Amino acid sequence: MYIYGPYPPAEGRTKWRVVIYDPSTGKRKSLCAETRGAADLLAVQLRRETETKPVLTVYQALAQWIDEKRPAWRNPDRVARNVENRVKVWIPDVPVDEIDAARASALYLAATKSEGRFGPLKAATHHGYLKVVKELWRWLLDRELIEKDAFAKVKPIGKANAGKQQLGPLEAKTLERLLFEKAKQGEEGALAILVQLYLGLRPSEVLGLTVGAVDGINVFVNGTKNQNAKRRLELFAPVAKILAKHCAKRPLSERIFAAERERQPAPNWMYKRLHSYCDEAKIGRVCPHSLRGLHSSLALEAGATSNDVARSLGHSSFAITAKHYAKADSIEVGKARRVAGALNVRR
Repeated sequence: MYIYGPYPPAEGRTKWRVVIYDPSTGKRKSLCAETRGAADLLAVQLRRETETKPVLTVYQALAQWIDEKRPAWRNPDRVARNVENRVKVWIPDVPVDEIDAARASALYLAATKSEGRFGPLKAATHHGYLKVVKELWRWLLDRELIEKDAFAKVKPIGKANAGKQQLGPLEAKTLERLLFEKAKQGEEGALAILVQLYLGLRPSEVLGLTVGAVDGINVFVNGTKNQNAKRRLELFAPVAKILAKHCAKRPLSERIFAAERERQPAPNWMYKRLHSYCDEAKIGRVCPHSLRGLHSSLALEAGATSNDVARSLGHSSFAITAKHYAKADSIEVGKARRVAGALNVRR
């Protein structure tokens, strides 16, 4: 920032002016004073502010925001990396006050047209990017680190698809049989996917399971996404038997899957293996999150209550399950079967 003036009143004007020039944007702003003395004081004050006021960049602000939020996260390192990626992938490291409403809209529009690893970004992905940045800018405004929230009026573009494509009943049975046979033969990838299918876990939860988390058919899930993610679930006994064999004589603190790796692998570890098994079973490819949806749909059709299914998936309410995982017709089938069961309880 550069401060020029004060300048005496020009033709048609009665006030003295002090000009602020921002070389990064090329913009000028004039501040006025009634007298030369007041204008001199204003210029001195502005020069002091520009000399002493530290420049806060986006990434510096991001680091401060993350440090403040860390205590509330159950897995702070992993969540911090995720949050950083969602900001840095489309917001440049410039002074926060350089991003105005017009630039914020332009940055988001560019993000919606960018390419990810698997092609154009999906609406759900850039909606997630925008959500995090909006929260960061609200925090900046609350801390009075900016004067205006540049992202306040930026609206999500496009409609995100709710839920994932699910396998049909015959496809699910075909995949389950293949996974079961592969797991019995010692393929841990098949066992990991089988565990997810029967328990409805997130990929990261499966990969984070330790040997000590398994006690017979009970599996204690130390989920990290929210408080509801920590739960005890019962595993289908035949699968639990294979899992017990896989865990036999291993340290309780050791990860069950991909233990040879120094760090827990990313969910892509399961994506690749699931796609390979789908190809072998000659069924359409689905993602691991689709198996969570399949789990919830099958459970509802079998008569499980909505609260039970939501708790199994680690959700705070069934509304999340219904929106993103369970099929609408499965919800209705489940309701109908519970009603029929209640009406015919004496027969």
